[in-house]
Amino acid sequence: MSIFCEIDVYKLDDEEFKPGEEVFGLIRYAINEKIVFHKITVSLKGHGRLRIITKDRKNNREYTNREDFRLPENIPPSFVHCGNKGGYLIKCKIFYYIRIKFSRCGVLSVPKRFKKEIIVGGAFTPTLPRSPIIYGKQKKIVKLFSGNNTINIKADIENSVINVGEIVTFGYEILNNTYVKLKGVKVKLMEVYSFKAKGLHSVKKFSNIEGSLSRTAAITGGGNQKLDFAIILPFDKKTIQYSKIVSRNYFLRIKVLFPIFRQNLTLDIPIEVGNEIGAEYMSLAPPPSYWEVMGECEKSKLFGDDDKFITDEEI
Repeated sequence: MSIFCEIDVYKLDDEEFKPGEEVFGLIRYAINEKIVFHKITVSLKGHGRLRIITKDRKNNREYTNREDFRLPENIPPSFVHCGNKGGYLIKCKIFYYIRIKFSRCGVLSVPKRFKKEIIVGGAFTPTLPRSPIIYGKQKKIVKLFSGNNTINIKADIENSVINVGEIVTFGYEILNNTYVKLKGVKVKLMEVYSFKAKGLHSVKKFSNIEGSLSRTAAITGGGNQKLDFAIILPFDKKTIQYSKIVSRNYFLRIKVLFPIFRQNLTLDIPIEVGNEIGAEYMSLAPPPSYWEVMGECEKSKLFGDDDKFITDEEI
């Protein structure tokens, strides 16, 4: 049996589908022999896979079908990550595709499948405040004699929810009520991934955002320092939500540098990066999810042994 299939999706190659948006296109297929199919199924699927490995006859006929689905609203984006963290090799992928399946009667008949992957942008729902908020932390220095022995840091941020590619503005004030001369302050934007495979604890991976690092001058004993900062967020940095296997978050780290043999004082300010889906993508009465109509989704599967932790999830 020979089947030729072409799946066309009406979307520019450099554009991504938004959660809640309609996915439509055309499927053309040709069959070069007389055959009866028990069922032809067209479906839209989302799939997430996380793998964490520890190191140690001649009658041509042509047919055309229209494909028309609506993406659910609260879904993660298309995503690929491969890297190392400590003693782990991490491979993670979330992807979406349109599939057509030709099924024949009979136990030994193997279905014929064709699919086309589509790029989907993830949903984003802010959970942090958009109004100004203040964070603070204190560290005490051990002294043999009485007197002031505390270092206080207070930081404020105007808005903790930032659109992609925009500027995050914040500031801090440090009061050094000790005799210790502080070496300075480091300020940077950081990214953290959290990977969760069944059978394994959450694996976190931290990294600095390139170009965001600043370092200030020293702070003498009894002195203070007050500064404001503005960091431009790269366009490829977005918070990832609504996934059971991976999340991606961001925070501003302010680190007060102490002399050698003393532990630094660190204050982290969480932020969320993303654009909320506009009203033009939302439906007042959305139709049922495609998997509710098709009834084809399988439950998550887990394959693993002593050194592999794999989670295979339908989105």
